[in-house]
Amino acid sequence: MSEKELRSLKDDEYFLFYAMMVNSLRTDDVFSGIDKSLFLLKEYLHSENISIYKKTDGFYNHYVSDTSMNYLNKNITSIVNEVSTLLEKKEMYNIDLNLSETIKNMMLIHLSTVDNSYILSINNCSDSRMNSNFWYRLKDTMQVILKRTESYEKNMRAIGTDLLTGLDNRNSYELRMEKINETDTDLVYGLFDLFRLKYINDNFSHATGDIYIKEVANILNRYWPKQKIEIVDDEEQIIPTGHSIYRVGGDEFVLITTKEYLELVKMKASLATEETKMLDLGIGKSIPIGLNFGIVEHLPGEKMKETFMKADALMSEDKRKMYKQYKLERRK
Repeated sequence: MSEKELRSLKDDEYFLFYAMMVNSLRTDDVFSGIDKSLFLLKEYLHSENISIYKKTDGFYNHYVSDTSMNYLNKNITSIVNEVSTLLEKKEMYNIDLNLSETIKNMMLIHLSTVDNSYILSINNCSDSRMNSNFWYRLKDTMQVILKRTESYEKNMRAIGTDLLTGLDNRNSYELRMEKINETDTDLVYGLFDLFRLKYINDNFSHATGDIYIKEVANILNRYWPKQKIEIVDDEEQIIPTGHSIYRVGGDEFVLITTKEYLELVKMKASLATEETKMLDLGIGKSIPIGLNFGIVEHLPGEKMKETFMKADALMSEDKRKMYKQYKLERRK
């Protein structure tokens, strides 16, 4: 076989490999698709681990991996910052930067798409296969994969996000409810209702009502954020909190949390409604506004419909008391 034929065969091998990686995305679960493509890459390179890190708020966080690389999660940002000037130039990776042996065995490839930055981490790979042809094709292929993923995520956010507040919407809420079963414990469920939103809309415009909704969403999100930043081993990490706030209707919000005691949730809900009462809606006069809420535990063996009904009854009673407090008639 001639050298030209051998080169052609090698090119065909690359083409088939990349086609397999991209085709692995053909799944309902896009992250499983990425995992499959990374698994193919790991097998092809005889690598121990392949991971993708995504840059969020200045930090690279673990995005998806065919195998766990938790030992790198805590310091990937500092590593990337140290070798950032080399990420585009594979031939310079052998420069001694006084890195640990673990890091020296890890190849970092910088991948950028339109809106985000990513790092592809290849640990202990077979370097002989990483010629320049493979390098550029791999980078192009990973960009295709990530662009498809971003498109999927953007669509999912649009489907699951409330456009006015940026909170999760009713679609997200119903998906979450489907996953909660009678055996789930350590779960607190809260219903919130904006006091007199219809009155605001009818008398001061829907634009003012939207301000009311957005301000309350900000208050709830501040008390129960979806994630927070913590210092772990002298490194900042973004940590999920276990809290979820959903806007499920015009004036209704739902809290589902697995990380707080019932009495603490009730206390924070009371503080949230006191903040709401002090909001300035820009209407030039002070009128009674606030939050009504019902907070309950989801008990073992209890259907979520029962949990909802208990919270709804408490919220209705809270609303009745507020109407009585302000000597107002309830709208029909």
